[in-house]
This record gives sequence, C-alpha cells and structure tokens, in this order.
Amino acid sequence: MANIEQQMQDINSDISEIKQLLGQATRSRVKQCLEIQQRRFETELIALKEKQEQASAPSTEKKPATTTLSSSTARSYTKEITLYAWDQSDKSVKIYVQNLDGVGDLPAEQVRCSFEERGFQLEINGLKNINYVFKRGRLLNAIKPDQSSYKVKKDMIVLLLAKAESKTWECIFQDEKKAPEKSLPKMDDTKDPGDSLMQLMKNMYETGDDEMKRTIAKAWTESREKMNTGGGGGGDDSGMPGF
Repeated sequence: MANIEQQMQDINSDISEIKQLLGQATRSRVKQCLEIQQRRFETELIALKEKQEQASAPSTEKKPATTTLSSSTARSYTKEITLYAWDQSDKSVKIYVQNLDGVGDLPAEQVRCSFEERGFQLEINGLKNINYVFKRGRLLNAIKPDQSSYKVKKDMIVLLLAKAESKTWECIFQDEKKAPEKSLPKMDDTKDPGDSLMQLMKNMYETGDDEMKRTIAKAWTESREKMNTGGGGGGDDSGMPGF
C-alpha cells in the first residue's frame, strides 16, 4: 500500500510540473506533446487508485436502493462535467470522470448513462446535493451504443465506448481535432527573383493569419520608407494591394 501511495505522489508531482510547462510553452506541437503525456500520467494515476481501492476494500457491496431523496436533494443544483481523462485500445475508448467523492455509495438508479452512435449522456443525481450532467455529441468517430457501457467506482465513473472501427482516435470530440497546418507557398524559380519574392510575400499575406499579415505589412512599410529616404533603389510605386 505504501508503495502505491508513493507512486501516486510521484505521478501527481509529474502532472503538476507538466501543467507548469504547459503554461510556459508557446509552440502548438510542444503543447500537444505535453498534453498527451499529461493524459498518460492521469490514466496511470487512475489505475493506481483502482489497485488501492481493491487492496483496501476487497468486498464492496452496493447499498440497497431504499434511500429516500426528499431532504438530500431538495436544494440540489445541476453542474456540467467538463474535465475528464481518457485512454483507448484497438476496440474501445475509456473516459474517466474523476473527483466524484461518494458516487460509489449512491443507489443505482441515481447514476445512469445512455449512448448513441456519435454521443452519450451521463447523469448523476443527488451527489452531495449536486446533479451532474455530462452530455456530449459529435464524437470523433462512431461507436456501438449497444456494446458501450459504464462502471461506477468509489470516486469516479468510467465510460467504455465500443469503437465501430478499430482505428486510433487522436481526440474524443470533433471540435477538438486540430486543423492541418497550412503549407507556405514556394518561390517560382522560373521568374525574376525580385518578382518571385514579391509574389511569395503577397501569397503569404493573403493566406496568413492576422499575425502574419501584421508582420508582412510592417516589413513592407519599413522597406518603402527606406526607399523613399534613399536607402534603396527603384523608387517606383508598385506594391502589394491591400496594404
């Protein structure tokens, strides 16, 4: 037991350090790598928690569904679940909904989950006067609703989504999928270098984001100012439209 607790402390320290690095990272690929590693640590932490529960409580029976909900849920409110960890295999995707202390003691009818081909809805009623809802659609890929399931543990719920196809998911939901990075236009070697560079900058300006447009516009303005003060040759009025 002590060994498991030490491992959990080490993983929690690793997760905390990754969160600090995420706050300092600026490159999208670096952030993505750190986020993936964070999810791996969180998944490993969940597995250790499960081992700890099995070692400390070998026989945990569900309480009979005789509890009344009159006073405990009279002043309850609804809270949407937004934080989760996940993992996957060839056949399924696991979603871990954590920090639900006491959920394993609730009567069975107070926790329910339904599945659709592209979504699911988890409802937890009356957990310390809070009704939790985790409803999401637009899964990245289709699942098999009739083969999907959920499991209630001491302080978490695990959703098991059965994949319709055995392929790797890069994320859970479609709106989390990263857009492909735009490739930069290439210079035309058959044209005059000056004309090719001008066309390249024009294409970058037209296809770039706001930051790219500001950078190119600033560089273009500084170049024209140097030409007007005798710092460059040419002195014609040609330029990129829109500046």
